[in-house]
Amino acid sequence: MLNRESIRKLLLLYRDDPTTMQFLEEILESFEAYHNAVFKEQIGRMLCGSGAEDAEAYRDRIVSLDRTRTIHHNSVIANVGILNRLAEKAGIPPVYDGVVSEERPYRREVANAVFAYLEEIIRNRT
Repeated sequence: MLNRESIRKLLLLYRDDPTTMQFLEEILESFEAYHNAVFKEQIGRMLCGSGAEDAEAYRDRIVSLDRTRTIHHNSVIANVGILNRLAEKAGIPPVYDGVVSEERPYRREVANAVFAYLEEIIRNRT
């Protein structure tokens, strides 16, 4: 799970720095972009698997969706690492207290933590 309190502290720390605040916003928005890419890939697999497209079109579409998802996943992993470095620099607990790596199984663990964070944000929206 991502540490919401560490994220909150980073936002408070940089609240008077518009450039860093925009950077933090882009990082946090990358989480939803990854979530969206995963969703689109899964929907694409269901639609393409319905037989509405021929095999070559199906394969091309899935390869494209998978490539997009992977790009977003790698971005999320890098962004979690950046958040952790910013937290360390500020002397606050890490945003993610696990291994941040593109290696398996860590890449999936980071993704699951980001998904849990997004789910918590949505569930607790005001």
